[in-house]
Amino acid sequence: MKKSIVRRLFALSLIAFALLSSCASTSDLEKNSQKVPFFGTMEVSRFTLPNGLKLLVLEDASSPTFAYQTWFRVGSRDEDVSYTGLAHLFEHLMFKGTKGSPEGIFDRTLERAGAEGENAFTSRDYTAYVQELPKDKLELIAKLESDRMVNLVVNDKSFKMEREVVQNERRMRNENSPDGLMYQEIFGVVFKQHSYRWPVIGYEEDLNRMSSLDAEKFYSSHYSPNHATIVVVGDVKAADVLKTVTKYYGKLAAKTLPEKNIPVEPEQSAPRRKILKLNTQVQKLMVAYPVPSVVHEDIPALEVLRTVLTGGKSSRLYKALVDSGVATSADTYDLDDKDPSILIFMANLQSGKKASAAEDILLKELEKFKREPISQLELDRAKNVLQAQFFESLSSASEKANFLGHYETVSESFRTGADIFNRIGSVTATQIQAAAIKYLNPSSRNVVMGVQK
Repeated sequence: MKKSIVRRLFALSLIAFALLSSCASTSDLEKNSQKVPFFGTMEVSRFTLPNGLKLLVLEDASSPTFAYQTWFRVGSRDEDVSYTGLAHLFEHLMFKGTKGSPEGIFDRTLERAGAEGENAFTSRDYTAYVQELPKDKLELIAKLESDRMVNLVVNDKSFKMEREVVQNERRMRNENSPDGLMYQEIFGVVFKQHSYRWPVIGYEEDLNRMSSLDAEKFYSSHYSPNHATIVVVGDVKAADVLKTVTKYYGKLAAKTLPEKNIPVEPEQSAPRRKILKLNTQVQKLMVAYPVPSVVHEDIPALEVLRTVLTGGKSSRLYKALVDSGVATSADTYDLDDKDPSILIFMANLQSGKKASAAEDILLKELEKFKREPISQLELDRAKNVLQAQFFESLSSASEKANFLGHYETVSESFRTGADIFNRIGSVTATQIQAAAIKYLNPSSRNVVMGVQK
């Protein structure tokens, strides 16, 4: 009872504080802002409004447009175990109407304004809403996005409609997709406690269990200014963006955010293996190892390691699996999760080839890392590949905003991404060998094989 009273008083104090401080002048906020070096000569202006809303602005006049992105610090990792997929389902609901703007107005208004690239996406760690607009439409998008941050209307009709859309999406991407089933299964094999164990799109039985009331509760709990970061990149001035964002978002009240009691995954002590029977013409292989979160000091070495193995046609696994005629592809997934995650190696086999044979080849290649350092030629080649990928990730205003929003959300600072890139340049062959010994451990190996039914 006492705890409940304290929570209510704290919530009221937050609301009062937000309402009072919304009157704070933008000049005061500018004085407390930060100019943070990003990459090369680029600098990002960082602001935090009194209600907790974060704002990142990167001025880039290379095109008369700007990217406007809203990143909420909520993804599938934050869901209740009985309501998996709710974060992604709610992403769909955010395009429904608000109290003052009926359904369809948001999209039509942006279309008339010349917006491009309107989209949204949900991951394990976040949900983001993105657009790119002509440079004179800043006030318009700030008005629209601030409205749906707090005034969204969720009713039974729209909920059931979007749930059906998501269920069809799940059938297409997971249940009827061999690759989707493999990806879903490998996380379920590795994670036994942490919420990374379920797919972002959720499970069918959980989607069936949900109601519009669950969606309203999720919205009320997770969508608020103090749980979001706005990223603006393009032909804008930071002071103008701050003034506009403060005008529309500064009056929004902060909320008491739910406690995030996400279980820590126990250390794996023995290898795990699973065979999936799939509707596929060829066999498939995934091998995964637990690795640390994106902020860990070993990430640069692991990035180079995976690039040596799968970074293009000159990589080790491509030569060993694809050039040899065993597989049609060999690849890995990025290492960029908020919590400790997994490094996944995957291969699609040639017709008639066995996943077990591909596994033997893959494991032999991994063992080579432990026995001897890679050559300087391989090291330089991998770094060049990563450098090209990094510059590609900054090729447009929207790409820059994606980069800033992602790393700001998963690590509390967009600098993490730039720091990883800068540290990759100094990674040595000895460090890569040490990372291989440390993380490519047989006792923490997880294997999923996909075979024909």
